Amino acid sequence: MTGLILKDLMMMKKNALYLALVVLFFAGLYGAMGNEYFISFFFSVMVVSILISTMSYDEFYHWDRYAAILPLSRQQIVGAKYLAALIFFAMGGLYTIAIDMVSLLLRGGSLTGESFLVEAMGPLVGMIGAAVTLPCYYRFGVQRSRILMLAFYGIPSLLLVLVAKMAPEFLEGAGGGVHISPAGILAVCAVVTAAALALSFLLSVRILEKKEL
Repeated sequence: MTGLILKDLMMMKKNALYLALVVLFFAGLYGAMGNEYFISFFFSVMVVSILISTMSYDEFYHWDRYAAILPLSRQQIVGAKYLAALIFFAMGGLYTIAIDMVSLLLRGGSLTGESFLVEAMGPLVGMIGAAVTLPCYYRFGVQRSRILMLAFYGIPSLLLVLVAKMAPEFLEGAGGGVHISPAGILAVCAVVTAAALALSFLLSVRILEKKEL
């Protein structure tokens, strides 16, 4: 099972330099605008894209057929993919925090506890995206997974932009006067993400067990 995780990490290595440079560029851009927190969410989307790239390699080289003859259960095969995804997001989260710390220091600021909590929400949202995408990959393949990923991130973003443009007062009053601390939001996001990943894992295992490789 460790070998399966290393396989995905080695495939990610091919895109790691490109990903790091893209994130560094946008970190500088948004950091100069005083909106360095956006990069955490942007990086999460990029990590899901890299995860789908590893699936694309698997599909092209018929990896699932080879994995089926290994002395591994379907649960272990799926678990390796999910663990690799978690490692991707952990590495990405540390990378973006390091970049934002440098950005804040250059502007005379510092990374506070509240800003750290906001930073952590990006990977959590990204992991929910992975939880949605992975079962789709096992059921329908890479191409439909890409479409689903675009819909998952694109539709809510588009709706948010439309509401902000057409009814900004709705967003201003959406909180209803209730203040929720970043720590509370992070805790809720963590619980939702954990539940989504658990359900996604069980669904992926079930799909792969019924699938003929």
